[in-house]
Amino acid sequence: MMRAIIRYLLPYLALTTNVQAIVLGSDDVLNTYSSVGYTVTTAGALGSVVAIDPNWALTAAHVAEHDPAFLVMGDPATGAEGLYIYIDQVILHPNYVSGEFHDDLALIHLSDLDPIVPTPGVVDASFATLSNVDSGAGLPTTATLTGYGLTAVDGTFDPNQPILRRYGVAATDPFGPPAPPVDPGFPYDCSQAMLLCTYDTTGGAPGDSGGAMWLDYGGGEVVAGINSYIFDENDLLNPPVAPDWTDGYWTVGMSTAYYEDWITSNVPTAMFGGSLVPLPAAVWLFGSGLLGLIGISGRGRAA
Repeated sequence: MMRAIIRYLLPYLALTTNVQAIVLGSDDVLNTYSSVGYTVTTAGALGSVVAIDPNWALTAAHVAEHDPAFLVMGDPATGAEGLYIYIDQVILHPNYVSGEFHDDLALIHLSDLDPIVPTPGVVDASFATLSNVDSGAGLPTTATLTGYGLTAVDGTFDPNQPILRRYGVAATDPFGPPAPPVDPGFPYDCSQAMLLCTYDTTGGAPGDSGGAMWLDYGGGEVVAGINSYIFDENDLLNPPVAPDWTDGYWTVGMSTAYYEDWITSNVPTAMFGGSLVPLPAAVWLFGSGLLGLIGISGRGRAA
């Protein structure tokens, strides 16, 4: 059973999947999420990053363990980007284990010789404020997921297409407490404080790992999680020959609130903020996602 489960748990960085996720979302043409950039590793894989300081970017550990070759920050739609090739340190979370789905965070340090200097029209970048609020207290709500996922629905990279920042909205932990009706255990238990879970047909895709999961506590959007992995609970309950991502699936991030101490121990200048103002209620924007939830609940009772 566990082998069947693992087959349907895919890191975003895998380049052979038919996931249709932020691919079905929108291009960030207004450059709203300019703190989210991307990296290309020495192995040629694409991942996302979030700038939190002129010299530091936060990302997923499974992105950074492949040796980032450079970072790109800014707005690819206008060309006002910065290219940063002087990476002098990568810090993986000490509890991260390659190939496992916990503590999936890393920090990338840029050389003091080449910091990110936001300059409108030259480098349209910004720095993100991270959330120090335990999101579980205010769920369910909606989150905005951002990243540079691959643009082709079959998961391949089209060199003729620009690499664009994309975003999509998904419901955070729509079941709320208690946990989903069928719970195979970690890493699927979204009640764990380290995880921030969303469910819908617009979620993470290959390349979105390391991107941001945003929530608004009433004072503007803050990064509440870093994109890590996906799984399809429908397929876990009744595994098909291949995953069906079109009926809704889970996108899981590492909670910034849970890892605040680790982040600030390395980056004291990282901005954290949040409010206990109740989060707005979840808005179901995608009918197929809602139908997927109903299907899961029905199967759970039948089991």
